[in-house]
Amino acid sequence: MIEPNPPIYFVRHGETDWNREFRIQGQIDIPLNGTGHLQSERVARALRQHLGNTPIDRFVVSPLTRARQTMTYLAREFDLPEHQIEVESAMQELAFGVWEGRTFGEFHADPDCPKTPLARYHWRPRGGESYADGLERVRQWIGRVTGPTVIVAHGAIGRCLIGLVSDLGPVEMVSAKTPQGCFCRLENGRIDWIDAYADDDEAPALSQKRKVKRSGE
Repeated sequence: MIEPNPPIYFVRHGETDWNREFRIQGQIDIPLNGTGHLQSERVARALRQHLGNTPIDRFVVSPLTRARQTMTYLAREFDLPEHQIEVESAMQELAFGVWEGRTFGEFHADPDCPKTPLARYHWRPRGGESYADGLERVRQWIGRVTGPTVIVAHGAIGRCLIGLVSDLGPVEMVSAKTPQGCFCRLENGRIDWIDAYADDDEAPALSQKRKVKRSGE
């Protein structure tokens, strides 16, 4: 666990068509779909309401389009000028190399791919990065965070962030949930997910569906 740990609010980008198709995105630059835009708008509003008058030192976003589109809604909700948003390459999604663009079904069916969370932590696809690589990438950057920070990024690199900040072991880290339509508060080892749809009458079924299904990274 990093110490001191100012509150970090992690937001995974909204849904893309490749998420819906259970396709591995990695660093391929896929935009949000209609659902992703709606999720991003809802998350931005929910985070603003959650924070109230709490000041935020930094707003940080991955350079990939789906994350930057998501951040657009936060910028609007928080009345942020563009120059106050930090585009940070350390928050870019893990590179999945030759697997980018292929489906999780193909991934799990391949006999050479890792079958356990621990094996996945160390596995580096050809032309890509392992979770261990991602953790080190986040570790080298995280020292710049000295006050309350909002980060918009991706599923796999989000697990690395959560794992480092909350002192998770490799298995816990790789198995961590990173649902869309939510935001996560990380502070003092706690991992608190807040569902932006929690007050919606239709939310329980939608929210549960998001949490149990693993969409494309």
